[in-house]
Amino acid sequence: MLTWVLTAGAVICLAYFITIVVYSGIGTSFAVIWLLFAGGLGLAAASLRVYEREPERIALWIPVSLVTLCASGLVILLLLQILMFGRIPVVAESGLDYVIVLGAQVRPEGPSRTLRLRLDKAAEYALQNPETTLILSGGQGEGELESEAQSMERYLLEQGVPKHQLLLEDRSTSTLENLVYSRPLMTKPSARVGLLTSNFHMYRARKIAEKQGMKEVRSIAAESDRVLFFHFCFRDALAILKDRIAGNL
Repeated sequence: MLTWVLTAGAVICLAYFITIVVYSGIGTSFAVIWLLFAGGLGLAAASLRVYEREPERIALWIPVSLVTLCASGLVILLLLQILMFGRIPVVAESGLDYVIVLGAQVRPEGPSRTLRLRLDKAAEYALQNPETTLILSGGQGEGELESEAQSMERYLLEQGVPKHQLLLEDRSTSTLENLVYSRPLMTKPSARVGLLTSNFHMYRARKIAEKQGMKEVRSIAAESDRVLFFHFCFRDALAILKDRIAGNL
């Protein structure tokens, strides 16, 4: 039974890798991890099958170690998902002084699907709260024709958001820098601040903000691309571990 479970997991991971490549391109960051998962699960299934049929050909510790490694990784991933989605408010608090909108990839044709979803949420909030200033945070990454902040501003203006509600922070290249470089732009004393990003990214962004002294930051979560949702969740779970080790959160 366990062999078939591992085999099915390998097939699912391989199918998801192919789906990501077809849907978003081979250059999608960390997409190859699903191919590695498929290989690891397939190797565990093959080792277990060989041991079940001919136990003298392979040491028991090999399939046991592989299965334990897969199970441990799954448990850690599930625990991180509980943390990531456990405190996301359903309704955004209104009347905030500033909302920091975190950038994402900009393609040659414009904002990526992930960034558009964030910007649609930002436009909705800005039009409902005309006194709120949006801080559009994102520099120019590799392969981008302009800064994420510039692309975000153009998109929001097209959605009808007034220019006077927009401030640009165009130097940052990471979530940490998004927050560090956005803070000086908030000049109102005792300002009420919101943080707008994708739902899968909210936990990590909030923890980094709190580490930077923004203890009362409010969450405004945008929806995620449905096809890439599981990929983004896993990728951000790895980023949480990395930032924890680096002391960023």
